[in-house]
Amino acid sequence: MTRVPDLDRLFSPDSIAVIGASDDRRKAGGRFVKGLIDGGYKGDIYPVNPNTPEAFGLKAYQTVIDLPDDIDLAIVAVPARTAPAVVADCCRKRVRFVIVHSAGFAELGAEGKALQEEMLRCIRGRNTRLIGPNCMGIYVSKSRINNIVYGSPICDPGSVAFVGQSGWVTENVVVLGRERGLRFSKIVSIGNQSDLTIEDMIDYLAEDSDTRVIALYAEGIKRGGDFFKIVRKAGQKKPVIVWKSGRSAIGARSASSHTGSLAGDAAVFDAVAEQTGMIQARDLDELMDFMVGFSCPVYPKGKRIALLCESGGGAVSGGDAAEKYGLELPTLSPGAQKKLVDILTGRVPPFAPPRNPVDLVWGPADNPGGLFTACGRVMLSETDAAVMLNYQRFDETLSGRMADLRNETGKPIFIVPGYVTMNRSGMATLTGNGLPCFDTPARATKVLSEVVRYSLRVRQR
Repeated sequence: MTRVPDLDRLFSPDSIAVIGASDDRRKAGGRFVKGLIDGGYKGDIYPVNPNTPEAFGLKAYQTVIDLPDDIDLAIVAVPARTAPAVVADCCRKRVRFVIVHSAGFAELGAEGKALQEEMLRCIRGRNTRLIGPNCMGIYVSKSRINNIVYGSPICDPGSVAFVGQSGWVTENVVVLGRERGLRFSKIVSIGNQSDLTIEDMIDYLAEDSDTRVIALYAEGIKRGGDFFKIVRKAGQKKPVIVWKSGRSAIGARSASSHTGSLAGDAAVFDAVAEQTGMIQARDLDELMDFMVGFSCPVYPKGKRIALLCESGGGAVSGGDAAEKYGLELPTLSPGAQKKLVDILTGRVPPFAPPRNPVDLVWGPADNPGGLFTACGRVMLSETDAAVMLNYQRFDETLSGRMADLRNETGKPIFIVPGYVTMNRSGMATLTGNGLPCFDTPARATKVLSEVVRYSLRVRQR
């Protein structure tokens, strides 16, 4: 197939046909139609099903050929055995992009692989391109499209893009991302990669002005040589986070039966990955943490960090983690220490000399955000980034103060709450405002170390 220079009409379609549509939201075709309506999609929606006169108040058509207008995107939710004929109709209608949601193709063996090859023969030499099969669809906040998790609210547009080969991982990125305050530019569930591949998506997202961070979940790499070249090129412009699964013998076998992928040798992948500069995640938690950390609008210029805590244990834990992950906790100058003493005296209980880490013991009830801002300003004057652990109320006031300090200094601030379970919504507020939040100082410093590593690599280049 020819390479795709422009996927704009996939992510910003003026018209969407749902083939296999129904008036029943318990069925995939019904969920796709209802999701587009409820999500506020502004383009034309065309249900297609010869056995359904209408779907949720919209007229249904017998076939895609019968549609009155040109179609940018078709979502196919029909049994696998009928999918090739539907894709052939889409080609005759000159549909630009087809997402084949249906499963039952190469991931199931020889018979399914033959069906998948039949679909590919239909589009060969045509202008129609295909995503899937065996995939969930796309999520694009700006276009008000969420085919991936029915009923999950569409968040405001952001700058993080994700491409996933697993529906489960992609669904969790949508749901957990919303819970943690991430804002996405584009999300794609790529499935079996029969036509369009992860490489095509990276190539596009590297040039996409809406995207600052690219994250991926891959079980198997279809075009190994191209993959590493494209990731290396994209990584020169923006961070590329990759969770490559199928690393064990059992995982590789599961990948083959899940998306028909050959997982490859983990040691070889790791060796080449290090040369490309990609950021490797090892599981879903790390993938989410890295996306949160790299969503920060500014990156540090060095590895000297300030650790400001309302907890002695947090300061110790953070200090251990900083050393473990290669960060530096420089002792503050006598002048900076004096400024901190002047700020803290009379406002907090007796405290140890504020060298770095700085333990506030317990912040004041009045204007705690102001105290953290004042102390953070002093500490950031001699460091490249800050990790702050506090028990304050995580709200728009604290978020605004910390964001102002970040903008004033041009340095990232990572935040850890004293009580995680009581501050989930507040953590999302801060993360959405470019102040990445994490459950523990160790997780914050680990992610910060990867952001530092990436930033220094880019600056050296």
